[in-house]
Amino acid sequence: MLEFARRWLPYGGPPPDEIWVEFGMSARRYEQHLLTMLDTVASRNIPPNDRATLRAQLVEKRLPRRMLSRPAMTR
Repeated sequence: MLEFARRWLPYGGPPPDEIWVEFGMSARRYEQHLLTMLDTVASRNIPPNDRATLRAQLVEKRLPRRMLSRPAMTR
């Protein structure tokens, strides 16, 4: 899964249909699983800059979902 994610890194991540074909899971589940994997020993085989970029892409994808679910605060 980590190598699959690295291959798609330059493109901002794989499209949902590629994730489904490769792993049989939704894009959201794939993202959650990948975030967990980035904290394991297995991820040490990936260069640190690739790990950091993968993590940033995954977090960025999750932020809009959270921001949309919360009302904007005004002063």
